Amino acid sequence: MSTWVNAMSVPMAIATAAFAAESPLPPPAAALIDSTGNAVARPLTDTTMLISLAGGVVAPASIRPMYDADGRTQSGTATWQSGGSVLFTSADCTTGAHVYSLPVAGVRAAAQVQTPAGIVLYVGAIGSTITVAVQSILYDTGCAPIAIRQNGLLPVLTTVNLSTAYPPPLSLQ
Repeated sequence: MSTWVNAMSVPMAIATAAFAAESPLPPPAAALIDSTGNAVARPLTDTTMLISLAGGVVAPASIRPMYDADGRTQSGTATWQSGGSVLFTSADCTTGAHVYSLPVAGVRAAAQVQTPAGIVLYVGAIGSTITVAVQSILYDTGCAPIAIRQNGLLPVLTTVNLSTAYPPPLSLQ
């Protein structure tokens, strides 16, 4: 019996040590830094950053490369990406903001839209999607009236103007 216990103790000790070594997550190797030198976010993918907002909210935000006057990518610089849309229950894109759920597991719904004030990140709730009577949609080109029922949406909990809160150029350091 003691031979069997000894034989089982070694693999269990190795497995326990390996699990304990893998349990704590290491600190991120890189951080997204804005033009003022502040750490803004940590990378999730090469173009998706995770920003920590007030109240413990962590939201995805997209970046894209910056380009020079000749259209070439500038080395080591990025800016906020836009091109998303936000759906509203009001006819003038002012109240009842909703965003589509994202396909990335464990990441909040979010959308980034270019506005006259800068690129704004609309951060959605966590949970099951709902169907909403949409009266307008905010695009980079402005607010467009519409009357549809749309499913797969989550209410917006908070917004942040990325351009003013975290001014480009951005870099991973």
